[in-house]
Amino acid sequence: MNNALINAKLKALYDEYTPAFLSAWSDAFEEAAPCRMNEFGIIDIRCYDPENGVLFIGRETNGWDDKDYADGCLFREWLCDISRNGIQGRGHISKHPNMWYNIGRWALLLQNPEVPIDSLAYLKEKAVDALGTIAFTNINKVRGKNKIGKEYYKLANTDIAKKLIQKEVDILKPKTVVACGTWWPAASLLSDCNCRMIRMNHPGARKSSRAMLQELKAQLG
Repeated sequence: MNNALINAKLKALYDEYTPAFLSAWSDAFEEAAPCRMNEFGIIDIRCYDPENGVLFIGRETNGWDDKDYADGCLFREWLCDISRNGIQGRGHISKHPNMWYNIGRWALLLQNPEVPIDSLAYLKEKAVDALGTIAFTNINKVRGKNKIGKEYYKLANTDIAKKLIQKEVDILKPKTVVACGTWWPAASLLSDCNCRMIRMNHPGARKSSRAMLQELKAQLG
């Protein structure tokens, strides 16, 4: 299956499950939901290798307001644009880019585990470029609060949130899944997915990029 078709299948999945997911989100966060949920998948169809696919599973993305959703500003296209054109001048993300630098560095290490960690630990532009080589999704597919709280865990424990993760993985068929602070619920949900599971902290954690790369490398054998 080519990358464009994979993303098309994911879009159809999101369209199908939008009403149920928005209802669960609204119940967990106790506020009115936007008109749709966010859209994830293969970040750049020109760069992703489906034969060695890597899926990152995050918790939730902040910063999407109702107007963004109404205007069709969605995560996958947003991150694809960053991977192609850089992170500078992007508002909040350009002021706090370390999370995305770390994900890009992890992607590069997964592509070539023999690369010395010290050659990756401070990469920026190349790390941003590497974001186009991954697939990405969140447990919470709408938006969260400034800090993870009971609302996130209530949503993550719903059948619809769990089902969507399983269906996304079934469509993407990644060879590697990186759980970024999401070992629960990802590990139990994907125990039968026939892919390598990597357990990592949230990429924005207060740890050095070198230490997190070492943790990743230790899991690569």
